Amino acid sequence: MCGWTGRNVALTLGLMQVARAAFAFSLAVVAPLGAQAPAYDGTTLACGRFRESVRGTLQGNLGGGARSERVGREGVLEIRAASAGGLVVLETWYDSLSVYREGPEGRYEPEAAGMIGGRYRGRIESDGRYQPVASPFIPDGVREVFDLSSLMQDFLPPLPPRPLASGGEWSGGAGETIWRLADSATAAGPIERYRWARRTEWTDTLREAGPAIPVLRREADEGGMMWKPAVGPLGWHRTIRAEALLQGEAGGRTTVTQEVTVLRIRSACQPASR
Repeated sequence: MCGWTGRNVALTLGLMQVARAAFAFSLAVVAPLGAQAPAYDGTTLACGRFRESVRGTLQGNLGGGARSERVGREGVLEIRAASAGGLVVLETWYDSLSVYREGPEGRYEPEAAGMIGGRYRGRIESDGRYQPVASPFIPDGVREVFDLSSLMQDFLPPLPPRPLASGGEWSGGAGETIWRLADSATAAGPIERYRWARRTEWTDTLREAGPAIPVLRREADEGGMMWKPAVGPLGWHRTIRAEALLQGEAGGRTTVTQEVTVLRIRSACQPASR
């Protein structure tokens, strides 16, 4: 058995990024006239506070060496949103964060304090497509477990770009579909429920020391979300499965599965940690 370094693990987890494709609009069921599509804007993300829990498994066979690991993180993210010139600008930071990795060598829990309060800044479309402007400093130990530099590209769930009636669906390019389920009734009013599925496949090149290695990547992202009109996302759960097939002499396969649960815990603005 060959040992994998933290760099190997971070590279493998880096395969989790979802390839964003241009949307091709089509509606199977059209919402009633005057209905509003859910949207990320200066109201629904104005003062968001989200508790995130991630559990993942890594199974791999690279260069003849098998490897199995578990990873996880717990954190609370603050999001501030403001509309400026027709754009929605986001500022996001971790208010608390812990990460770990467990493998044959034992449990590794790097110090994550260096990330607390560090800012992600970017612009977001109403349907969740995110364009980064700046990312915080990520300590080397944290990066060995999770490369969080692209966290916000996939943190918020996708939304349909048009209103959907209950039971309706929207399909976009690259194997993406969003369904609206039956609403949940609560004392505070109805809660909209959505489900999504995205599947992508693409080729890439892994460049480490030595010759470049061709890689075939596959990813599936499925989940469900609760949405309250005029408030925004209340919480969601998603399952992400990423597979990488390495070609050539370094041939092998790695599979990473992550279970992500996020709950909105408070909407009132709080001062930043730093």
